[in-house]
Amino acid sequence: MPFRLTSSLGVQGNSFLQAHQWEVAADYRRLHSRDADFFVGTAQTPPPPALQPPGGQGIRIDLHTVTLGVTYALSDRFRVSLSAPFQTGSVSFIEGDGLRHSERVTDLGDVTITGGAWLFNPRSGPTGNVMLGLGLKMPTGSHRDSVEFFTPAGPEQRVADPAIQPGDGGWGIILQLQGFQRVAPGALGYISASYLLNPRVQTEATIGQRIGLPGDPASGTVPYHLSVPDAYTVRTGVSYAVAPEWGLSASLGGRLDGVPVEDFINGGDENFRRPGYSVFVDPGIDLSLGANTFTLNIPVRAYADRRANLYDRLVNIQGGGNLAKWQVLAGYTHRF
Repeated sequence: MPFRLTSSLGVQGNSFLQAHQWEVAADYRRLHSRDADFFVGTAQTPPPPALQPPGGQGIRIDLHTVTLGVTYALSDRFRVSLSAPFQTGSVSFIEGDGLRHSERVTDLGDVTITGGAWLFNPRSGPTGNVMLGLGLKMPTGSHRDSVEFFTPAGPEQRVADPAIQPGDGGWGIILQLQGFQRVAPGALGYISASYLLNPRVQTEATIGQRIGLPGDPASGTVPYHLSVPDAYTVRTGVSYAVAPEWGLSASLGGRLDGVPVEDFINGGDENFRRPGYSVFVDPGIDLSLGANTFTLNIPVRAYADRRANLYDRLVNIQGGGNLAKWQVLAGYTHRF
């Protein structure tokens, strides 16, 4: 259950841009889940028989995302950002021919444009501030890339697993918040949050079939369409200047990534989605050298809850899926 990256409002504690200043950024994320990272609810357990993939062995997911962005400060308080992610991902499992195969997709993701505004004048309050952001996610990434799937009768083309699709198929609205406050000499408390609203309910892409429910247009089995779910992430913690003369600081906090069972707009639907959330312990380091800033965070999962979607609940299935044990998040920014 990967959380797709959206544009960031800035680096914690180093977010002020002067009027007409530019910032370019490159961010990298590695997300990996193993056979043992399967959850049913909050229990880390082997998949029950009803949820086992072909061959009865676990699924392995590997994602690499590079996001390129540019930000322009319209004034000391207002800025606008453009962000473009590029993703390569693979899902590996035992397919219908009894052998383990890997599905791989590499493509451009969903491009976002975001505007942000500091609530207080940065010149009058340099030790703390809050920024609110509003953005648009464009469906530039494909949600229906196809891969070769191996059945007992031979290979056939099908839509790749949504875990590795670079896009979700819908226009989205991004709500963001960022804030920081000096809490002690050399120490800053920080928080950043992002919620992606996806008004579209489902795409035309399908992932197999499902048993018909009352009110379905056909009995027996019907296409199982891919949902276009909301998504959210929250980070909070404390950053401390370990060696300010070298521009080195360290941070420790928490991170929450998730997909809700029901969307904020249009509520719930009975299409295919993988809802749930993961809570991470999020240590990191920042290195600022003049106009350049380097960041590295390695969040490690501390708690997870893989929830059943609405269709699972209607047919009395617990629901389950992989949740990554760790992530690698690296970033670079340059201002001019």
